Amino acid sequence: MGRKAVWRRGSAPTGSRPARQLVTAAGLAYVANCLWGTAVAVRLIRTKKLRVVHHGLFVVTATLTGAAATTPLWTRDRSALFLLPALVPLALAPRTSPRSGAHWKIAVAAAPSYLGALLVRRRP
Repeated sequence: MGRKAVWRRGSAPTGSRPARQLVTAAGLAYVANCLWGTAVAVRLIRTKKLRVVHHGLFVVTATLTGAAATTPLWTRDRSALFLLPALVPLALAPRTSPRSGAHWKIAVAAAPSYLGALLVRRRP
């Protein structure tokens, strides 16, 4: 007789709840940052006094992504491995001019990583 693993209903057999939550939080922060940046770019929002909001969202996104990318080291959850390529655009985006087309292209380059991590995270 072997030992059976018992999981809670709806939870994945591998990984941990904090790891999944970090991946979700990083994805949500990325989406919020992109939405804010897009709203500023198309001038739905004037940022004369709110310029720090986009910078703050970026810091939160980068921090959560970095933390989530470390979860495979301390859990069995491998969904965060998809976030590793997102660290490159996150490192390059602040070094490009927001007025250039390169800034948003670099920011969008991270989207497949976040999407992959969120889709793999949901897979049972």
